[in-house]
Amino acid sequence: MRASIIVEATELRARTSLAESEQVILNEIERKKKVAAYGLCIDETKTHTITQKSTAVTKTAVSQKLKQRFNDELTHLGFRHVEVELRESGGSEGVLYHKLILARAPGVELPKVVSEGEQRCLSIAAFFAELSTADDPSGIVFDDPVSSLDYKYRESVARRLVEESRVRQVIVFTHDVVFLLFLKQYAVEFGVDQVDQHIRQLSKGAGVCEEALPWVALPVKRKIGWLKNAHQAADKLFREGHQDAYEKDAKHLYGLLREAWERALEEVLLNGIVERYRPSVQTQRLAMISDVTDEDCQALDVAMTKCSRWLPGHDQAAAARAPVPEPPELKDDIDALENWVAAIQKRRR
Repeated sequence: MRASIIVEATELRARTSLAESEQVILNEIERKKKVAAYGLCIDETKTHTITQKSTAVTKTAVSQKLKQRFNDELTHLGFRHVEVELRESGGSEGVLYHKLILARAPGVELPKVVSEGEQRCLSIAAFFAELSTADDPSGIVFDDPVSSLDYKYRESVARRLVEESRVRQVIVFTHDVVFLLFLKQYAVEFGVDQVDQHIRQLSKGAGVCEEALPWVALPVKRKIGWLKNAHQAADKLFREGHQDAYEKDAKHLYGLLREAWERALEEVLLNGIVERYRPSVQTQRLAMISDVTDEDCQALDVAMTKCSRWLPGHDQAAAARAPVPEPPELKDDIDALENWVAAIQKRRR
């Protein structure tokens, strides 16, 4: 009897204490419920499951295509002497990453083996491989893609960029004239429209654009056009009485005219068989130069000799110093080049 009374008393005291702390306990129960609910929400937002699923899908639908495309790009660029593979390197937040490794030495860091130029070539191949997985034909921009690039890859990279420009806009910044000429050569070969911009630094500031190539990269037809425009500016100096300024410009123009004749020799008379900056010899064009005459060669020799008379850096005796030709004669000499080029091209057509 006493034991039951003690139990009942203890129960009553517990109920009294519970009544006093009822609201605190109810609040704690609600807090625990919220903590549990938040825990479930946090578990649902973890990306581990998403990453696993994304990795599986990517390996099936993307990775194999990406690896094959990367190997194709390397072959296209002529990169064969080092075996490099594209492999998965884990994922994070639903994204699967890839990295380049040496096929025969996967534990060796790639930058320690290949040169800076070879790294650039691998980067270009990886970029185009990744680009193949995108559906949009957005434009792409390359800033000096052949910087540090081995010379043997320069032409293949130019070809690859022009090929890509058949499906999307490709903008290339370069200071490499050889690479520029390769781009223009393949643009003509593939029938791709090209727009030239020459970015210069002038007294008014840097980044000044001109819709023309630099002089060194101009073909002979555009060199002649440039010389005609420059002649007009020199003629204005002469007419306004600025004799010293005119003579300075005229001597400079005769130097450029000599360069234009040299370009005409390569491009027109020799039909582009051998050209500076181009490593190949176009033997299939050899038959076209069978019509070269003594008159062609004589006109070239006479013009080159005359232009050389006013080249800077060659001092002449005062008694033998020839006066700088006036604007009409300078124009006639420019026209002589234009007519010489036109006559040969017309004859060969």
